Amino acid sequence: MKLLLLCILMFPIYLLSEDTKILDTQESYKDGTTYYQAKDFENSYMLFSKIYLQKLMDSKFNFYYGRSAYETKHYEMALAAFERVEIIDPSNLRVKLEMGRVYFMLGMHEDAKLKFKEVLQNQSIPKNVRTNVEFYLSKISSAQKTSFTYATVSLEWFFDDNINYGSLDNEYNIGGTTLPTQKKVQGTGYQASAELVNIYNFSTSNGFAIKNKVIAFMKHHSNSDNSIYDVDYFAYTPSLIYKTRKYLIDIGLGADTLLIDTKTYMQSLYFKPRLEFNHTPTLKSLFYFKYLSKFYKQDSQKDLDANHYEISYGLQKIIDSNSYVQANLTGLLESKKRGNRIDVDYDEYKFDINYAKQFTSTYGMSLYGEYRQREYDDFSTLFDSIRKDKSYTASANFNMSLLPSLKINLKLMYNRVNSNQTVFSYEKNTITAGITKTF
Repeated sequence: MKLLLLCILMFPIYLLSEDTKILDTQESYKDGTTYYQAKDFENSYMLFSKIYLQKLMDSKFNFYYGRSAYETKHYEMALAAFERVEIIDPSNLRVKLEMGRVYFMLGMHEDAKLKFKEVLQNQSIPKNVRTNVEFYLSKISSAQKTSFTYATVSLEWFFDDNINYGSLDNEYNIGGTTLPTQKKVQGTGYQASAELVNIYNFSTSNGFAIKNKVIAFMKHHSNSDNSIYDVDYFAYTPSLIYKTRKYLIDIGLGADTLLIDTKTYMQSLYFKPRLEFNHTPTLKSLFYFKYLSKFYKQDSQKDLDANHYEISYGLQKIIDSNSYVQANLTGLLESKKRGNRIDVDYDEYKFDINYAKQFTSTYGMSLYGEYRQREYDDFSTLFDSIRKDKSYTASANFNMSLLPSLKINLKLMYNRVNSNQTVFSYEKNTITAGITKTF
């Protein structure tokens, strides 16, 4: 009886102590999160270390704990925390990237390479994340006295309801004369692309690397009557990269060739310095400047040769471990090198936004929207105006993984141009479906 009475008296004290323990855990989590967001990782790690046993199945906590442990060089604890997140959320690409970084710091280069390749095989990741992964892989290759190379190959079928950019209107007026416009032509066909990337890191002790990229693309129509719209494109882009924790500088050069109906149509050379600046682990600014010199190969089109200038600012926000949004504002200017053509010199402004989401390790999607406004410099006496175009583009891309390095893709795109010179107004719908393989 005495024992029963003692247990009854002690039970409220036990409940009170458990409530106090829960409150202490919540307070430590709250304070630790505040320190984490302020980048005071020493204090966030200290607080998180006291409560991680109560938070083993909380993926958000474990990610914060892993990042705090990584920043304070407690790599084994960081790895354990990230492994718990991966168990809870196997599709978490951000955690795979963090695990690759931890493996790298622990000298477990083969494990790091496997994790980085897993991230690289996802076609929806932002370009700057891809560059960072490539940089780490080049450091691993440098430590192993090799360079790192990977390739991506795609084969796709397409349907285009306006392959010739036929006008929205049936007729247009020019010089006081009414003329019929070109009717829209529909077409199907296939397109294939291949991209080969090689990264060489000077050493594991500095932030310099050399990246070489080769691109090949072809788009051919099924109907031989539409072969005049067939496209082949080849490009080579070497660049020098320098990376620190806070920023990345990429100084790129390039040369490319465009063929139309198997005939060389245009070649260009360009210079493109680019800067990424990390405000926080989830917020980045992206700047680039591009100068491009165009050379048209047909004698009748030599007057289209132009100098092209482009400057852009982008802001990227990582929403969570499996999604991001990026918006870009770009200004363009093109000026003729010679001649009197009125369809060369123009100014253009462009705003675009891209959202990508990886729902599971199998399914993902991205949405893209773009608005362009272009105004030509020269007055057209035939149209009695200066040409002004407004362009709208929207697309949705869906992908499914068949294997870690093999995906099937479906892309729907709508594009419309409204011009004050109506013959240049058009709209088109495109459907593309195919497979992408990463080696």
